[in-house]
Amino acid sequence: MQTQLGFPTASANQRLSELRLLLTRAAHAYYVLDAPEMEDPVYDRLYRELLELEAANPELVTPDSPTQRVGGSPSEGFNNVAHRIGLLSLDNAFSIEELESWYRRLLNALDRPPAGAEAVPPLALVAELKIDGNALALSYEHGVLVRAATRGDGERGEEITANVRTIGAVPLRLQLDNPPEWIEVRGEAFIPDATFAAINTERASKGEALFANPRNACAGTLRQLDPKVVASRRLDFFAYTLHLPSGPGGPSSQWEALQWLKAAGFKVNPNAQRGEGLAAIEAFFAHWDEGRRQLPYATDGVVVKLNDLRLQDAAGFTQKAPRWAIALKYAAEEAPSKLLRLSCQVGRTGVVTPVAEFEPIPLAGTMVGRATLHNADRLAELDLCGGDTIVVRKAGEIIPEVVRVLPELRPAGAERLYLPTRCPECGSELVREQGEAATRCVNSSCPAILRGTLRHWVGKGALDIDGLGSKLIEQLVDRGLVGSIADLYRLDGALLSSLERMGDTSAVKLMAALEASKQQSWYRQLYGLGIHHVGEVNAKALAKAFASAADLAGAATESPDRITAVFGIGPEIAQSLQQWFGTPANQALVKELESLGVALAATEAERAEGLSRGNGNGHLAGQTFVLTGTLPKLSRRDAQGLIEAAGGKVSGSVSKKTSFVVAGEEAGSKLAKAGALGVAVLNEAALLALLQGSPDTSPVDPAP
Repeated sequence: MQTQLGFPTASANQRLSELRLLLTRAAHAYYVLDAPEMEDPVYDRLYRELLELEAANPELVTPDSPTQRVGGSPSEGFNNVAHRIGLLSLDNAFSIEELESWYRRLLNALDRPPAGAEAVPPLALVAELKIDGNALALSYEHGVLVRAATRGDGERGEEITANVRTIGAVPLRLQLDNPPEWIEVRGEAFIPDATFAAINTERASKGEALFANPRNACAGTLRQLDPKVVASRRLDFFAYTLHLPSGPGGPSSQWEALQWLKAAGFKVNPNAQRGEGLAAIEAFFAHWDEGRRQLPYATDGVVVKLNDLRLQDAAGFTQKAPRWAIALKYAAEEAPSKLLRLSCQVGRTGVVTPVAEFEPIPLAGTMVGRATLHNADRLAELDLCGGDTIVVRKAGEIIPEVVRVLPELRPAGAERLYLPTRCPECGSELVREQGEAATRCVNSSCPAILRGTLRHWVGKGALDIDGLGSKLIEQLVDRGLVGSIADLYRLDGALLSSLERMGDTSAVKLMAALEASKQQSWYRQLYGLGIHHVGEVNAKALAKAFASAADLAGAATESPDRITAVFGIGPEIAQSLQQWFGTPANQALVKELESLGVALAATEAERAEGLSRGNGNGHLAGQTFVLTGTLPKLSRRDAQGLIEAAGGKVSGSVSKKTSFVVAGEEAGSKLAKAGALGVAVLNEAALLALLQGSPDTSPVDPAP
């Protein structure tokens, strides 16, 4: 059999392999190594030959072919996909002092705090420039890229594989002779400064709106439905994290992981450095504070990571971020402006926040005209007067804040500004409890508090009730039609259709959305209640441990230690839950919601998936474990999951109520405290036996 180009099929297959190998190597040299090894006309001629040969033999086209970088027809949308390994954000530090605080917390997590006057022990760290782009999760199977996804909420993201295929620095096939069964790579997609300038010049020539900054342009590009548009914007990519199947032969440190990624064909930022302790990191940070301005891409800080991967595993994670890494951010851009007025906002908890309104200024890529002043103490500290010239910056490059006042530019006779004594919404006298920074409106009927409460309940992270926006909530509150969350479920279609901008169709859809929200996940309902300190992450943890509001209320009021035994939940949250469930008005709200069909309990689907498995149903129910040191086989996260699946609890500190301390290599102060309190100590083998239901729970020596 002959192909249209005259090659026998076997020869065509061989030539295809040759062309793909040549073009892949050339692309790697060009995009990753920045050292072109093939002239453009030669590359173009070989690329055209590959296109023609694949067109003649479509059955021989492979996903890793260079021709598959640019997709054909636009996508109809993006699917949400679960990450194989969570893509968490990093905690931020905005000063060397905050970096040092993180380092002390890391030492405590590793049971290595200095005793008394001892010097702070140095840990091997890696510093990498923090690229100001968009995080991606890349999945490879047997060396071939099979999926690319955005960060999303850290657990699920949008699949954008066709778009990522257009990024030349992302290998479609790994440059490894024997690639693992799967690997997960994390990295940052970004648009270089020169490319960004060229894109905006082209958009300006066409009369199109300009992008505010490279990061926003990159985010918008990645979510384009047409991969050809993505290809035209020439995105770049740096890889920085590697996940491999467990087993021997993989990197043992972050530094080795970076070298592994380079060998596999990824572009890795060359500006990284190893060091012992914080001194080397601080020097690296100081060097790049000026040096970054000469880089061809935007960077807003330095990411500091514990180098040893086993120690990373031992340090573990909080509910939101790894304990073993932090982003040390550079000072935000600052700009002066003239204060126009002081206004106040009343939040859903009654906290009154002063807000500075000033002449709009460009700041970190956007126009800014308002900035929070936080509270009365901050207002006094700034010594703010009417008509002052203020200096504004974006904290973390996101939230505008007033840094200082320039008193030398103060108008003559300017009057000092203070927080009002009465609520700007309802006129009630404001209250500030002794020892608190916040000033509050304590009128539970305050329209502002009610509006905020309702907006929170219907929001995306909570009940996600489509069609119930801020304007409609304002109408419902202003007309006295809704006085609580429960009243939303007493609305009827006729009433809704009579409201401004609402018709019969919209009213029917909203009624259906309200009814459907009764079956939302228990953790969403818990988060929607707006309990102080209970955010989305904490709500998920609590919902896994307590199957209903009744269970949680019972623990909060009678056994708060059950709450603090939940991984990541501390005394402050337990106290907040105790106060909330102990308030008669909140007790009445829970009963009302339950009577209206809002279950405030785990759904059948959640129970089937085991999302409430930590509520004490297993054979380890009622027993609390503390993990310390590095176990031979199990990661700390795996050990915790096994314990919780068996009904046990995992705590971060040893007390008289601790049932067992599970100790591995380099166990520190927690092991010593267990000995002092007489708490039983298990090694990994004893823990596994206990998990399998062995009756022998006698203490054993920890692993050496």
